Amino acid sequence: MRYRDHIALTLPSLLLRLVLAITFLWAGTGKIIGTTTTQGDNAARLANLGVTFLADTPAEQDAESDLPDEPVNPLPESESDVQEQLDDLESQTPTDEDPEATQESTNDDAPERRVMNTQEPVFVHVVQSTAPAVGSDYPDPVRIKNVYKITLLLDHATSPGLTEDSQPITPTMPTWMGSGKMPVYAAWATAITELAAGLFLLIGLFTRISALSLTIVMLVAIWTTNIGPAALQSTDALLGFIPHTADPWNPASYSILLWQFGIIMMSLSVFLLGAGPLSMDRLIFRPGRRDPYVAGTPERKQPKIKQDPPAPAADRTSFDRTPPPPPPTNNPTP
Repeated sequence: MRYRDHIALTLPSLLLRLVLAITFLWAGTGKIIGTTTTQGDNAARLANLGVTFLADTPAEQDAESDLPDEPVNPLPESESDVQEQLDDLESQTPTDEDPEATQESTNDDAPERRVMNTQEPVFVHVVQSTAPAVGSDYPDPVRIKNVYKITLLLDHATSPGLTEDSQPITPTMPTWMGSGKMPVYAAWATAITELAAGLFLLIGLFTRISALSLTIVMLVAIWTTNIGPAALQSTDALLGFIPHTADPWNPASYSILLWQFGIIMMSLSVFLLGAGPLSMDRLIFRPGRRDPYVAGTPERKQPKIKQDPPAPAADRTSFDRTPPPPPPTNNPTP
């Protein structure tokens, strides 16, 4: 095989794997680690699905914010202030010269202490409300993980609500996708799939399965964000499935749609090409003898043609002027 043929069979799959790995490692990590804010109806939807919101600030900062700005007992500024404080303490402290006053104050306080100590505890039964949360319960923004944006996307796709004319909007996803905590599970499955498939594509392990899983993820993404709403919920879609924008000839208007389409095509290409020679799959799974990545296109051997032995030449005299017979051939047709 020529050298340029080796390059043509090695580099395309490797380059596609690198692009997909970098893209989905970044996207999957951002969904799991990154955070964002939401409020109103979206926060109520997540609360009804059992999503736990993140704290905005650490507990130590909250405790420090509750402290007063000024100290309760400020330090004295001069010696005269120190002397005044000492005099106040001496006047408030009972002396030995007046033991009766001390005894009376002690006797007066004792009954009150007994009453307080013998008071029975009061148990309060707190009943948690089972009513679903509404948008008015979350007027302020709450912090969530980025993965829950996929939860909101799937929840809106299964139950989009009503139009301004109180007409039901056609859902773009089946109803069972929004039952129970299915949107939450689907969102986490999407993030983990992106992270794991990106890592496998980077090292070239289980390449075809990883590429196929990313293709399915991106097909769902392009349907729920662009194709589905344009085809089922819009009346001015281009060609019946492309979202309409103010400037349809501006590529920036379809940047997300074109990016999703490009990722789908690259994933399908890796699924069809395989991992290539520079991968873990090639080390684990031995290629066949006819693998074009190893030996190129196998050359076909030409079948051997059996030829009849030449007939002996007839004796010719010097007076024979007839042309000699043609050599024998194996072709039966003239």
